[in-house]
Amino acid sequence: MRDAGQPDLLHPDIREKLARLRRSLTGRLAVEGAAWAVVAAVALVFGTMAFDYLLRLERPLRAAIMALALAGVAWVIWRNLLAPLRVPMGMADLAMLAEGRFGQLGDRLISAVLFSGRSAAETLGASEAMISHMAAEANAIARPLPFGQIVERRGIFRSWSVACCALGLLLGFGILQGDLLNRWFWRNVLFADVPWPQATYVHVEGEGDFVVMRGDDLRVVVSVEDRSLVVPQYAELHATYRGIGRTEERIEPAADNPKRFVKIFPAVPEEFEFYAVAGDDRRDARRPHRVLLIDPPSFRQVRFTVVRPGYTKMRRPELYDGSAGVLSLPAGSRVTVEAMSNKPLSSAMIELDGQSAGQLKARAGAGAGAGSSPAGEAWFVGEFELPPVNKAEARVLRFALTDAEGHVNRGGAKYLLQVQPDHAPTVDMRKSGVGSRITPQAIIPLRLVVRDEYGIAAVALRAARSEKPDDANSIAVALPPDAGRDVNLSHELNIEPMKFQPNQTIYVSAWAEDTLPASFGGPNRGQGGTMSFTVVKPEDLMEDLVRRQKELLLEFIQAMALQESARARTSVAAAIFGAGKVDAEARRELASSASAQASVGAEIAKAADTLAAIVEEMKYNRIGTDTEREQIRSGVVQPLRDLQESVRRIRAALGATQGVEAVAELKRQADAVEGLQKELLARMEEILEQMKKLESKQEMANKLQLIIQWSQELLDILKKKQETEMGTVFAPATRPAGAPGAGGTR
Repeated sequence: MRDAGQPDLLHPDIREKLARLRRSLTGRLAVEGAAWAVVAAVALVFGTMAFDYLLRLERPLRAAIMALALAGVAWVIWRNLLAPLRVPMGMADLAMLAEGRFGQLGDRLISAVLFSGRSAAETLGASEAMISHMAAEANAIARPLPFGQIVERRGIFRSWSVACCALGLLLGFGILQGDLLNRWFWRNVLFADVPWPQATYVHVEGEGDFVVMRGDDLRVVVSVEDRSLVVPQYAELHATYRGIGRTEERIEPAADNPKRFVKIFPAVPEEFEFYAVAGDDRRDARRPHRVLLIDPPSFRQVRFTVVRPGYTKMRRPELYDGSAGVLSLPAGSRVTVEAMSNKPLSSAMIELDGQSAGQLKARAGAGAGAGSSPAGEAWFVGEFELPPVNKAEARVLRFALTDAEGHVNRGGAKYLLQVQPDHAPTVDMRKSGVGSRITPQAIIPLRLVVRDEYGIAAVALRAARSEKPDDANSIAVALPPDAGRDVNLSHELNIEPMKFQPNQTIYVSAWAEDTLPASFGGPNRGQGGTMSFTVVKPEDLMEDLVRRQKELLLEFIQAMALQESARARTSVAAAIFGAGKVDAEARRELASSASAQASVGAEIAKAADTLAAIVEEMKYNRIGTDTEREQIRSGVVQPLRDLQESVRRIRAALGATQGVEAVAELKRQADAVEGLQKELLARMEEILEQMKKLESKQEMANKLQLIIQWSQELLDILKKKQETEMGTVFAPATRPAGAPGAGGTR
């Protein structure tokens, strides 16, 4: 109701047109706002469906996301529908819209609206005639104007086009995927735990929680169900540990089955949770599997007592601490086990390589400290024996323990038994006193060193004409009464009874057997190296020894020349010192003399050793006489060895001159050294003469022996020829059968 005052200046038709404009604007805002509300509602459906379908959300998350989505829809309705409708639209506002749309009104319409119903006081000073005239013009101009064009309708069509598309999309989706839309309604409106349809369905075999003994492996198998449309290429295992937190691991399919994914958790040390996802199946994440641990039955203390088999001659038991983890012992050993359990046991079995080898039984007082064991702990004792198989092998010892609740521990501590075989004896054979050529009546001195782990039962030599003979001569070597693991034997092998002939080759070898019993596959036989010898005639070997003495004689003559050179150098140095000079030349002469003297000493030692070896060969080949050999020893070898002391004194005297500076003292020492060198040279000449005599005597004796042998061989030939001729003379005359005159007629 207008206030009393100025009459209504607007024509009723104009006022009605403005009222219709208000209704048109309100309708446009309501229709456009409703379109945006429809779009927001459709977006809410698809948005919440996408989140839930992709992430398989739990109920609290679904509720939270739905609340956020509804808040968004409410904001859209408020902003695009309610807020615009709440904007006031009076006649003045509508007139302003008309003025803005139709410029020909020239502010007349808004003025007429403003002056309508005003009191006289409000229009004081204004001409009523002018106001009436202005209102009349406004009514006249506004009456034909189409106020309906002021309302813009393209926005309505655009917004409702979008809304219709959204509704069509929702309708089409509902027709094609009605099950998905229905499940969305149940999950996101009614918040029911209805599952989404999936392309892949997997489950963890065994379901529920897992109970594992601490330290055992846990095998988790994820299987793809037959109703799955898609078999995933891999599965993911998500685990949560107290110590390291969350982990994620990709599992490849098994080689023999693409629908199975296997994960081994080795030696599980702590409790944890896990779940498996594969493809679009995340159902397992709603209820993770718990891995619960129980302490397995085990032995806290383990001790081993090993009694070795009798043939080893090691009667004393050996004690091993189980903490070592490895036991080295021979085949056939008997092992006693003492162990303390961590809990009451109903069964304790000994297993070797997975096979039962014995049983452990509870025994009060077994082992030290048995009486002080805590409640529930007990000592168990048992034994087993390794089979008598003499070969190297590694065997795994475990204890299969079952506690009072029936839990079996087969994966506890394991012990490695290194079975050490009894090897064949080693035989080292060396010769002395003979060379590679021997006579048929020779004796071969041998040194045998035999070693074995546990004992030696027999040692023997073999002499044969081939390396692998069938008719070998085997000679047993006597063992000392206290023969143990190592024996050092000397044996002189006499080949004379074996009747070897010259130009034959003798192969000599040694073998030994240990004490390993036949029940263990013994005894072991060890073979030493093989020596070969060529059998020669005694005179041929003697000729060779004489030749070697001649060569030695020439070398000794050269050593004497070297000794003379050493003396001469000492004499030159003494002459220089006699002239009252101590210069470098004199020092060099003394140094050269010392060097030559050392070489002379080496040659003397070599000559003594060579002649001693020749004497030994003569002795063991049984050639020459004892007198001849003794003459060489006493007449040459021993004097040569005695010369070593003279050489040592001369070298010491030459060395002493290096620290002397006084020329007179140097002269005196040089003269003394020269005197010693002359004396040594004289003794070498005496020995040389003795060597020549003995060598000539041996050569002559060998030639006589050859003549005698040749004469004997000639007599044997003549005797055989004579016997042949005599047999021909006294033989009866015979003719071939069928010859003329042989009896019978033709």
